[in-house]
Amino acid sequence: MKKVLLVLPSYISSDEALDLAVRRAREDKAALVALYLIAAGAADDVFDAFSDIGFIGDRPSSQVSEAMMKEYRQRGYEELGKVQIRAMEEGVAFEPLMEAGEPVEKVLSAIEGMGITTAVLVKRKERAILRYFQRSYADEVAEKAPCEVIVFTGGQGPIKEDKKDVKEVDRGRA
Repeated sequence: MKKVLLVLPSYISSDEALDLAVRRAREDKAALVALYLIAAGAADDVFDAFSDIGFIGDRPSSQVSEAMMKEYRQRGYEELGKVQIRAMEEGVAFEPLMEAGEPVEKVLSAIEGMGITTAVLVKRKERAILRYFQRSYADEVAEKAPCEVIVFTGGQGPIKEDKKDVKEVDRGRA
């Protein structure tokens, strides 16, 4: 059975990506696997931002870290529930996953371990200057994945990355 993977990072969501993943699963008679990603160091990034503005000290307690991770997991359950409802409405088999760790490693592991045929990812819109200094997890997954990868960028339409050939996708046909 074919499987479509929808990757939901903890810092951004996309209704367009959800719509495309559910539609693709329905049209291909595939199961929809939704993976909610909690990136390694997600709580540290929040603490760094709060420390920079002087809201908290440099060394937050372990209780604050645990509370932050609990909040990420709660948000993950809500996002996965939203996807499950859409899948049920469209009559698509659904499997939820929640992983914490290195995003590229977790997504590639899910793709290879579950026999994913199409992966739908969401990434932040990057500033032009930052593209030269860093890559998003979605770009790296699209480069390494053995399946079709469709990447949504915050505020932009989807970009289809199929076997390292980057093309724009018409929203009406996607």
